Amino acid sequence: MKIIEWEEKFSVGIKEIDDQHKVLVEILDELYLAMLKARGNEVIEATLDKVIRYTKSHFSTEELLFKKYSYPEEKPHKAEHDAMLKKVDAFRRDFKNGKLIGVDLMHFLKKWFVEHLQTTDYRYVKFFKGAGVSTLP
Repeated sequence: MKIIEWEEKFSVGIKEIDDQHKVLVEILDELYLAMLKARGNEVIEATLDKVIRYTKSHFSTEELLFKKYSYPEEKPHKAEHDAMLKKVDAFRRDFKNGKLIGVDLMHFLKKWFVEHLQTTDYRYVKFFKGAGVSTLP
């Protein structure tokens, strides 16, 4: 059982970014499976660290493309990235302070991934296709 099943409807048409999105889905699934086995607290800190590290790397990939191709919505898109990282960091602080965050974290990450992908990320699809970016390996 998975919390998010990768579907082609999630594709933005840029292989590198789609591959990164798939890894993020795998990380969410790792946390979800651990929670189903009542091992959520055992893996939350490591998973949060992994989410933060990988998400920063992924956001960097997108943001480099934004700069390279002068994407007109770069600033608001980056602001969403920054807000997400700030929220995940708050979850990490809460966890270290003894709060039970597993379910809230899982809901937040799933909702953020799907909504950000299907709204904010989809806005750059047409722009990058027009710039020939969709052909990136």
